[in-house]
Amino acid sequence: MKRKIFLLLLLFLIFNIGVQAQKISVNRIDKFTKDKVVYTSYEKISSEAFIGTQTGKNIWICFGLENGLNFILLKWLTAESRYVNKGSKVIFLDEEENPYVFKVSDYISGNGEGTVGALGMDLWGVRLLLGDLSVFKDNKMTAIRIETSKGYFDYKIKSGASKKVMKAYNLFEEAIK
Repeated sequence: MKRKIFLLLLLFLIFNIGVQAQKISVNRIDKFTKDKVVYTSYEKISSEAFIGTQTGKNIWICFGLENGLNFILLKWLTAESRYVNKGSKVIFLDEEENPYVFKVSDYISGNGEGTVGALGMDLWGVRLLLGDLSVFKDNKMTAIRIETSKGYFDYKIKSGASKKVMKAYNLFEEAIK
C-alpha cells in the first residue's frame, strides 16, 4: 500500500513539474512611490538542454512594470561566463521574419543569475532588462538573437513557447491598465 501511494505521489510530482500557467506573480502598489508594480511569471522560450546537462540554451522571460517603466526581464542560462554590454541588441523574429530590436539597458552576470528554479543554480547566467513590449501582443516570435562581447547567439522559440509568451503579455497588459 505504501509503495502504491509513493508511486502515485511520484507520478503526480513528475507530471506537475512542467505544468505552469502564465500568471501575474506580483501586482501591488509600492507604498513609498505609490506606483504600480507588476510582474508576470517567467516563461521558458528556449530550451535545448537534456537532464543533467547545461548547454547554455535555456532562456526565460517575464514582463514587468516598475517605477513607471515597462520592461522584459530575460534570464539566459549559460554554461560559461558571457559578457553582454549595456546597449547591446537582443533581437526577436516573428513568423514573417520581421525583426524587433531591444537594447540592453541593465545587466547582471553571475552564478545562478540565468536560471529560474533550482536547475542550473550554480551556473553562470545573464539577466537583461529591455524596453518596448507591445510587439508581443499580436506577433508570434520564432527566434531570438543575443549579442555578447564574443559575437551573437541565435536560439529558436518553439510555437508553444511563443503562445505562452503572448498569453503572458496579454495578462500583463490587463494588469497594468
